[in-house]
Formats: sequence, C-alpha cells, structure tokens
Amino acid sequence: SRSTGLARAGLAPARTGLLLMVAKQPAVSAFPALTAGVATASDGSDDLEQKIAATVAAHPVVVYSKSRCGYSARTKSLFDSLGVEYHAVELDKAADGAAMQTALARLTKQRTVPNVFVRGSHLGGNDATQAAALSGELQKMLGLTS
Repeated sequence: SRSTGLARAGLAPARTGLLLMVAKQPAVSAFPALTAGVATASDGSDDLEQKIAATVAAHPVVVYSKSRCGYSARTKSLFDSLGVEYHAVELDKAADGAAMQTALARLTKQRTVPNVFVRGSHLGGNDATQAAALSGELQKMLGLTS
C-alpha cells in the first residue's frame, strides 16, 4: 500500500495497521485500585503514586501530558471537540513532573505522554485514545452514548 511504501522510505510511521487493530479493540484496561497495596519506598515514589491515585479518583478524565507535546495536544483537542472537561497535569511544568512520569510508568507500564485515564481506567496514550474515539468506545466510557 501507499502508506507502507512511505514507511519504508522513512516518511510515515511503519505501524499504520496498528491503529486499525486498536480501533477494533481499544487498549482500555481496568486500572487497579492505586491506593491498595502501594509499596512503601524511601524515595518518595509511594507518595507520588498516592498523588496519582487521588487525582485519577477525583476527576472523570485525567490527561498527564507535556505542554509542548503534539500528541498531548491532539488528545486534549479530542476531548475539547467532544465537549468533555478533563484535568490536565502538565508534567513539564510540575516541580515533581519527572518523578511523577516515572511513577506513572511503574503504575501503567507506559512511559510516554499523554497518559490518559477515563473514569478510573487507564486508557493509554494518544493512539489508544483516538482509536477508542473512532470506535465509539471512548464515548461509551464517558457516558455520551449508550
């Protein structure tokens, strides 16, 4: 296909088929109760994990992002277009942002931003969020459709 040829030429992502696969089965996983069984560590990581758990519990939609990240901007724009309020945590602006990103990676196995949570469930990054919106799963999670 044209996109595969472009990928080989280094002009497009090589994983173009991944989005379609994800659209059929969004990468939505039940996020475990973050406050239950959080290991105590002397480096303060348990405090950050508790802070993340509290933030995710307090807001229906949470987007951990970076202010200059294009993928984060696309995710926030998607929620804006759906008329959905979200709580954004800009990791590059937060004093503990780097440590928080490390804690998020431990909790979600995802190091990249955006890192999206919907109603307490970890959705994933921009690709998973866009795919869930395309399939209608995101709208169901948000209670916008039945």
